[in-house]
Amino acid sequence: MRNVRQNPRGFTLIELLVVIAIIAVLIALLLPAVQAAREAARRASCVNNLKQLALATANYESSYGTFPMGDHRGRASNGGTIRQNFGPFLALTQFIEQGSLFNSFNSSMDTYIWPNSTVNGFGLSLMWCPSDGEIAGLRWPGSPGDGWEGSPIPMTYSSYAGNLGPLVYYNNSVGGPNVMAQMQGIFAYIGGCCGDGRPSVSPTRLADITDATSNTFLFGEHAHARISTSGQNAGDIYGVNWWTSGDYGDTTASSFFPPNYFQTNDAGYALPGYFPRGDNFSMTFASMHPGGANFAFCDGSVKFLKSSVNSWNPRAIQYSGGTYTLNGQAYGVYQALSTRNGGEVISADGY
Repeated sequence: MRNVRQNPRGFTLIELLVVIAIIAVLIALLLPAVQAAREAARRASCVNNLKQLALATANYESSYGTFPMGDHRGRASNGGTIRQNFGPFLALTQFIEQGSLFNSFNSSMDTYIWPNSTVNGFGLSLMWCPSDGEIAGLRWPGSPGDGWEGSPIPMTYSSYAGNLGPLVYYNNSVGGPNVMAQMQGIFAYIGGCCGDGRPSVSPTRLADITDATSNTFLFGEHAHARISTSGQNAGDIYGVNWWTSGDYGDTTASSFFPPNYFQTNDAGYALPGYFPRGDNFSMTFASMHPGGANFAFCDGSVKFLKSSVNSWNPRAIQYSGGTYTLNGQAYGVYQALSTRNGGEVISADGY
């Protein structure tokens, strides 16, 4: 016994290598599970963000009788009107316990001038999906020439956007038909009609959603991290997803393309443009979650729609001069979920 204690037998090199190999295999098996657990937690946080936005929208509608406006005309510094005042998320701040932020915004002035710069540059964690890259720390500090009167305008960004519907229009020709009335989403440009100052359309009311609130989505993910760092949009990570903006492609998007159709914005540029404002990439809902994206519906629920959800073929459609030629394409399940008054019948197991 004394000899055994004095001369203990150590590991051989082969035994050590076998142990290391076993540990490596265990780590390789465990790592995906850890990553999946982390992604599940991030996705749950994203669901919570969208649910809060949906509930805030319901409270807004209960208070004002309509849903928030999208892009719209507001009062200009010279006393006239100007395109684009604040978007739906800034209007909702009063219902997400950010009343002081809402009250600090001066709606009697242009949105993008220096007195409102503090609001534009204020970051809200509710607007950031945890899976959406570095959006939580992304802030444009502002530079001369940003604002409509030449002032620097700081800006933070949003991972979410409102539903414009499948077919998107932007403005009416003077004396022309009110094409804006053909849009079927929840948000639209509430602009001038026929040159006389009248609004082109009214904000959406709850009664306008005849397809049922549980079958019409309100907001969806609009991932900022998919913006390219090379190609046509190199370095332009600050130009879209402005959280205060209601402009098309900032905090409103379309169901024309199915979710996650473009991996980068350069992929969107490879196709002809299908929208009167905003590009293919910025007008498409997308997320950094594998397999699909989260969407908040008008009844306050949040559902995960797969990237493979039934959709029409967008490339078969032609767009020119503000007119869409569908070439026989009918709404898929995804497009039907984005219409408030399309009359489609959608079963719960269809998506």
